[in-house]
Amino acid sequence: MRFEIVHEFEIPLDAIELAVLSPDLFSKLKSHLANVEDVTQKEHTLEGGVLHRIWAYQASVKVPVPVFANKIVTREMLSWDEESTYDLKSHEAAWSVSPNVKPEWKKFFQAEGKYKLHGSEGKTKRTVEGELFLRVPIVQKLGERAILGEVRRMFDAEAETLREMATLV
Repeated sequence: MRFEIVHEFEIPLDAIELAVLSPDLFSKLKSHLANVEDVTQKEHTLEGGVLHRIWAYQASVKVPVPVFANKIVTREMLSWDEESTYDLKSHEAAWSVSPNVKPEWKKFFQAEGKYKLHGSEGKTKRTVEGELFLRVPIVQKLGERAILGEVRRMFDAEAETLREMATLV
């Protein structure tokens, strides 16, 4: 399933970019994530104009799971790592999500994409493009739509956090 999410900021690109680069972004993001119990930063390195970061997420036990999956979905299945690489020159990031499940189960889920910041006249637009795949027969489409809803909430929360951080700069 392909998707696109767009956020517009009445904030200059350089201020948004400073917030993106901040090592504190993940900790400020936590308060905006209702269905996430914890976010930790495993890696944050900025070298040669490229930021590489890894954030680890643990969904809340209150996250809505379809009734048919309650006995199958474990707490471990509701945790994942998000790895991203942001290039200052192109104002673009590549990201991927890796669920924390048994290695033989990783083939059932894939999520990756990119986002780009565009600045113009003191405003910034962020366009997130991605693909996610849930390779589980029968529940594939329903599951992908549910996951996409959570992905959208995550990017919306990040946009709100960027907005708050950029206006403090």
